Amino acid sequence: MSNSKSKVSKPHAFRDKLLLNQWLISLFGIDPLAEHSMQGKKVRPFRLLAEPIKDPSLEGLDHDNIHRFFHAFVNSNLFWEQECVLSKEQLLLYETNIVSHTQAINEKRRQKIVWKYFQWLNLLFVEIYLDCYFNNREQLLADLNTYVDRFNRHWEGYRNIPSYSEADLNKLCLQSATGSGKTLLMHANLLQYRHYANKYGKGKDLSRVILLTPNERLSAQHISELEQSNIFAGRFIRGGLHGLESVDVLEITKLSDQEGPNTLETRSLGDRNLLLVDEGHRGMSGKEEGVWFSRRSQLCARGFVFEYSATFEQAVAAAKRADFEDSYAKTVIFDYSYRWFYEEGFGKDYRIMNLPKTFDETRVIYLTACLLMYYQQLRVYQERNLDFADFNLEKPLWVFVGSTVSSAKGSKDEVLVATDVAKIIEFIAGFLANQEAVCQRINEIIAGRGQDTGLIDNNGNDIFVDAFSFLASKMNTGENAHDIYKDILCRLFNNDAGGILTLERTKGDSGEVLLKAGNASSAFGLISVGDAKGLCDHVAQIASQKNLPMTVQDSEFSQVIFQSVRDSASPINLLIGSKKFIEGWDCWRVSTMGLMHVGKSEGAQ
Repeated sequence: MSNSKSKVSKPHAFRDKLLLNQWLISLFGIDPLAEHSMQGKKVRPFRLLAEPIKDPSLEGLDHDNIHRFFHAFVNSNLFWEQECVLSKEQLLLYETNIVSHTQAINEKRRQKIVWKYFQWLNLLFVEIYLDCYFNNREQLLADLNTYVDRFNRHWEGYRNIPSYSEADLNKLCLQSATGSGKTLLMHANLLQYRHYANKYGKGKDLSRVILLTPNERLSAQHISELEQSNIFAGRFIRGGLHGLESVDVLEITKLSDQEGPNTLETRSLGDRNLLLVDEGHRGMSGKEEGVWFSRRSQLCARGFVFEYSATFEQAVAAAKRADFEDSYAKTVIFDYSYRWFYEEGFGKDYRIMNLPKTFDETRVIYLTACLLMYYQQLRVYQERNLDFADFNLEKPLWVFVGSTVSSAKGSKDEVLVATDVAKIIEFIAGFLANQEAVCQRINEIIAGRGQDTGLIDNNGNDIFVDAFSFLASKMNTGENAHDIYKDILCRLFNNDAGGILTLERTKGDSGEVLLKAGNASSAFGLISVGDAKGLCDHVAQIASQKNLPMTVQDSEFSQVIFQSVRDSASPINLLIGSKKFIEGWDCWRVSTMGLMHVGKSEGAQ
């Protein structure tokens, strides 16, 4: 008997074993298992495939209603000199379908959709897969397993990926960064599925289309957006069967093992559904969420499912289950996660700052700099709006997001975030009440005197160096800190006279608290929480203990305004709330974000 230890196979990184995605890339004559380079630098295979169409001037349709991407793609020499399985004629058929679906979605839209290159490629990949899936499923399974065998042989010494089974074929997952258009791709994917199901005589095989969402707020948002795309949708109604012609929107939390007044027995919906899953990473871990994953799998066991998430990679890592990881490795059809999204200039700029002092020592000056950063964005937008008209920019919004925002009498996270909210409110109250001290800080920050402010990194450098060039130019041409302070009162706080900060809790159980400066008629800020009364009581107690210049009171105002915040016409410039903003809140205004105890460890957030 040998005493040597058995050799343990190394695990693949999730991003390196996206088999379905790699197989599709290989159809264009690009070997995903080989090393590729451009201009002397190593690049991933997808980059080689996408390079011919990355120029933004190629966006949109030509005079023949064909995407300019298509012409650049099929006429590129990057891969047509290699062994490409797909013909130009076949790709033209796929392109014609993409154009048709895009025009259908745009029919009722005032602002038409113009795909980015990665969105167009995403749709092309789905076209290819669905054509293979409906036309010859047995051949598709064989082709995929041929690639799996080659993948496992190539990565000898790594853990083998199991072969595809029939059960793996009816699931497509799109991993794409927040803000990259997953919702619009979902609408197009639905039309793509309808097209191929009808083309191959399978249009009546499924009972209904179900869009699963995490909560009612997102359900309402999806219904509205589907209507904009000329797709009939509504909340799920018992007994209604519409086939593929409409979308039933349902919260995952309403699925249960038994029927109830507010729940549906999962089995009653059958297993022949086309399922669209928003926030597809939900349900992979935790006792309750594991049940959710099982229930949604029941709904499409003999149907089909599209799942959408920005964070499949992080979710499977957090789940720590090899079966989940392998399943998603075999079904992620497209990967445009945030690292690629940001690298190509589509993401938001960020700064990671490690301050040598504790946050308590630098909080006021740091938050002043944060406020100035937002104010600078707001002022540039308002003064140069015409210059940016072609970019469809919305009025900037300053947001603070917490893991939970409730009273200070709950879990550890609730206490932490409620305390953070109180600190932000305390800062704003002081900003409105202490003009001279604030103006001194404004001078120091804009002048870049990090040694005076304490905002320096471990190397002694000002962390905001060159961050306020626009405001610095204003001060260099005649404005002083007092002028900027007065302008902040007008633009951000909606009251050029300033005044005491007032918190007004909206009447009822809306969970909304309005923030007003002095006697301003319109609020400048909104707190949207689960327990507004508990939070207001907590803030009022702190205000009393510290003798803060602010008032906390109930309001006769009862209208909920959260949904109106996303409109550029809204007077709300500051929004404070819980992590519900992470999950699909459709707002293009957010420009500056503060995170309160969010993302402290790896996971879907």
